[in-house]
Amino acid sequence: MNCDCPMRLTFSLSILTLLLSVSTLRADTPSVSYIFPAGGQRGTTVPFRVGGHYLHEGCPFRMDGPGVQAVDRIERTKTLWFEGPVIPQPASQAKEDYPKDYAGQVVIAADAANGPRTWRVTTSQGVTPGMAFVVGDLPEIVEKEIDGKPIPTAVTLPLTINGRIFPREDVDIWTFAAKAGETVTCEVNAARIGSGLDPRLEIRDAGNRILAESSDVLNADSLIHFTARTDGTYAVHIYDEKFGGLQHYVYRLTLTNRPWIDAVYPLGGQAGTNLALETQGANLGDIRERTAVVTLALPAETAAKVLETTIPFGAARSNPVALDVDILPEILEPAAASGSNRAAVPCVANGRILQPGETDLWTFNATKGTAYEFDLRAARLGSPLDSVLTLLDSTGKPVTSNDDFAGVQTDSRILWTAPADGEFTLKVEDRLTSRGGPQFAYRLRMALAPQPDFRLSVPNDTLTIERGKQANLKVNVERVGGFAEEIELEFVGLPEGVVVTNNKIGKGQPTAQVTLKPEDRTKIQTVAVTIRGKAKLADKELVRTAQILPGLNPNPQNVNWTPGILPSEQMFLAVGMPTPFKFAGIFETKFFPRGSVYTRRYPLQRNGFDGPIEVSLADRQNRHLQGVSGPVVTVPPEANEFEYAVSMPAFMEIGRTSRSCLMAVGMVTDADGSKHKVSYTSEQQNDQIITLVDPARLSVSTMMKSLRVQPGAEMKVPVDINRGVGLSGPVTVALIVPEHMQGLTTGPQTIAADAKSGSVTLRFADKDLGPFNAPLMLRAVIQDERGFPVTVETPVELVAE
Repeated sequence: MNCDCPMRLTFSLSILTLLLSVSTLRADTPSVSYIFPAGGQRGTTVPFRVGGHYLHEGCPFRMDGPGVQAVDRIERTKTLWFEGPVIPQPASQAKEDYPKDYAGQVVIAADAANGPRTWRVTTSQGVTPGMAFVVGDLPEIVEKEIDGKPIPTAVTLPLTINGRIFPREDVDIWTFAAKAGETVTCEVNAARIGSGLDPRLEIRDAGNRILAESSDVLNADSLIHFTARTDGTYAVHIYDEKFGGLQHYVYRLTLTNRPWIDAVYPLGGQAGTNLALETQGANLGDIRERTAVVTLALPAETAAKVLETTIPFGAARSNPVALDVDILPEILEPAAASGSNRAAVPCVANGRILQPGETDLWTFNATKGTAYEFDLRAARLGSPLDSVLTLLDSTGKPVTSNDDFAGVQTDSRILWTAPADGEFTLKVEDRLTSRGGPQFAYRLRMALAPQPDFRLSVPNDTLTIERGKQANLKVNVERVGGFAEEIELEFVGLPEGVVVTNNKIGKGQPTAQVTLKPEDRTKIQTVAVTIRGKAKLADKELVRTAQILPGLNPNPQNVNWTPGILPSEQMFLAVGMPTPFKFAGIFETKFFPRGSVYTRRYPLQRNGFDGPIEVSLADRQNRHLQGVSGPVVTVPPEANEFEYAVSMPAFMEIGRTSRSCLMAVGMVTDADGSKHKVSYTSEQQNDQIITLVDPARLSVSTMMKSLRVQPGAEMKVPVDINRGVGLSGPVTVALIVPEHMQGLTTGPQTIAADAKSGSVTLRFADKDLGPFNAPLMLRAVIQDERGFPVTVETPVELVAE
């Protein structure tokens, strides 16, 4: 048995009476919460860390998309962890994950297109949903993370900074030089790539005065165009809106003095024509210009597509923008529009809601019995417009209206058959009358209704099915042109032994819940699956492939959204290995002193598993751990019981309830001889380690609560200790120096069993000292009656001139 602390094992056949059915056990499916850095410059090789749960020593990794070549496996590496401030109630009662770090690398081709690539990991127990890694064209740096107060870091424009707000209340500060009249764009990409960070930006001058600030401009992300009034050094402060901060609060902060486009008008044009494009942003043309008109040639082959492109401004190019390219004739709303605008169907009408409460009117002639489709595209192209589209008759009476045509999609669409010849009008407005402006642009596609057809979509890009169980998959259908027939679904690439049922979408139905179930001996694997729908229409068979549109990507056609996952025709399906073993406890809670080691015994339910089992703190907890730590304990094959010890940190708040969850890991051999690492975690209250925090049994103090930094000096720091009831013996005291702090040497000292005071020696190097942005910790350790350590700490501040 391997253990980092003393422990005992007992073997008891009586435990067998507690065995439950294997069918009640739950496997730990893998999950990931970040990749850091979350992107890289094309033409570079980028080392990265993935934060994952239940990935064990390492696992397969894949990154999809053109121009990137990543490792096919990531390996466990040292996890960077900062404890941060003590978390008050009720925040400390929330669930919290503790991902482990895994190292990998990706090579980005020099000609790789800008934008996101999708990555994921797999284990023997499942596959994770895709997340984003963003390819950019600016130079990039990665934050050198250290604990303690923020230290400003100077950077040179233009660049993209990869950083992380960690731990809680962290603030990152980046400084840059700017000349008077120079405009610098500061843009954060965090929430848009699935980060937990809700960023807030501040621009400060050399006197620390706030000159500009931003929050929730790009959905939950931030954007500032800052113009310097004088030559000087300026600082960008970035932090979480609620002063949170964790491992997955990653961000990409772009600071640039190059052209930056916030919005364009119109949002697209006709293929094969030259498009006069009005742009808004910063550094457009002359360095001071916020608007400019450019002419862009739209290739004929881009018809019916969204063109992602950068726009040249002299020798420099802008950030990427999305342009909707169509084959229909285009019309523009007149600059001084009054009343209704005339439109000849078919066409694409381009307009803007320039003022709050404004409505645009488009009048057209309809023919009796003719079916029309009116498709308003705004949010899909990056516009903030939340449209409402209303069809009016010749008297101005509403005929029909649409707000959101599908789910979270805020664009509008109307399918309508004209009841008579005549003049009708389409009214466009924002759902909120308080909103409007030059960015509230739209494209209204007015055309004959398409022929009867259907489109399939799936809201998940992954599905894990534990062997022996079943899972449901929702498949949505969009019926167009009056199509109402039954659709049969086919899963191409499905693993052998996976049975599909309920794979038909009934006549006129919008969705189906398909059931997939692996047989008992189906191979453990992850495969790419394509879903196709087949339907009969008169004497013709229609075959359509489902689009995979995960929830992280509500706006796939908007380049500025930088979606986590691009639309795809493949989803990943994993057949997962179940976990045969588990542990089960009986509810208990006890008062226990902080700074001490608490132990609890558990019975093991092996259910036929005869290998060793490793027990540790779980990667996912149902409460914030408040600094509790624990070892990895190996339970040998012959043991049916184990004891686990957790260390209660000295800084825990007295009177608080501590709850810790454990995980058990073992290697299972399948019937085909393949080996699979599996794990079991329980968040059940009976299985938690629960303590009520009492005062520590040992105390340590010093009269020198702060020390002046003196290069080349040596000083003795006096230490006083106080042993509580039941504690006796020598006490080891030491000054703990943060890893990033240079030029300090010290060592442990022992205070004899019959003494209550002593000292610790601290030496300063002659040069290359610091940074002194965090305190030293004066730590005292004594052994208790059981042989476990009792640990207490107190901070000692360093004051540098």
